[in-house]
Amino acid sequence: MFTNAENLIGDALTVVGLGMGIVIGMLMLLTLILIVLIPFLSKSGKKKQKAAETVSAPAPAADPAPAASDEEDVVAAIIAAISAYEGKAPSAFRVVSFKRI
Repeated sequence: MFTNAENLIGDALTVVGLGMGIVIGMLMLLTLILIVLIPFLSKSGKKKQKAAETVSAPAPAADPAPAASDEEDVVAAIIAAISAYEGKAPSAFRVVSFKRI
């Protein structure tokens, strides 16, 4: 009576064990392949990067500092957004300071 259930459990454990073993084995194989290939790939990437640097390196353009009017525009936009959200007049708010993040 219990032999059939024991066979099913044994077969299920065998299938689970084989499946896990195959998955772990393939992961180990992929890890070994990556360990072998990474040094070759990183060397070829450095060669390409050096070649690109030596061909032509244009001077980086300096980013202009934001003008004071841009900051005033940002403050005005913030006040307008807050006043629209709160439903109050923009004169009801006073911005003491703000920080760019």
